[in-house]
Amino acid sequence: MSEMIKKNVNDLDLNFRYEIAKKIGAKSLLKCIQCGVCSSGCTVTEYVDLQPHRVVASCLLGLKEEVLSSKAIWTCSLCHRCTERCPKNVDYSFILALLRNMAAREGKIPKEYSSTVEVIYDNGFVVPYTEGMKKNIDRRRERMGLPEIVPPNLDDIRFIINETGLGDLIIKKEDDK
Repeated sequence: MSEMIKKNVNDLDLNFRYEIAKKIGAKSLLKCIQCGVCSSGCTVTEYVDLQPHRVVASCLLGLKEEVLSSKAIWTCSLCHRCTERCPKNVDYSFILALLRNMAAREGKIPKEYSSTVEVIYDNGFVVPYTEGMKKNIDRRRERMGLPEIVPPNLDDIRFIINETGLGDLIIKKEDDK
């Protein structure tokens, strides 16, 4: 059972629902009837702090801080089962992607995501391809007769990361200034 949240009306963001609705148009959460069908088919519902229909309800109620700080928006596997099952055609998957973007802009992103972006920014790969790891991978590839890995163009990768706003997720190092 979920924990009861008590809020003062002044702590609610009453425009939050409209901010989301404006960005997603016809896929609007305003059509949600809170039937719970999305949550009943959710493949990760046992691992999240808010089930899909509760995320939508929280958005509708103006609980912006709770939604954007929720593990639910990051744990979702985006399998789209909720969207496929919704009798009102609410595109929960699309809403969740929007909520992730909003959370990221506010710096509410799990360390695992920001550290992955940082690793890609630093070396162009999701898994660091440096030092001992590089030697090991290169040795294995040579044994299998595979060509050498061509390092990516870091300038291009960094440009994309910065232009898409992902660069804001990177924890800045003092020596990068």
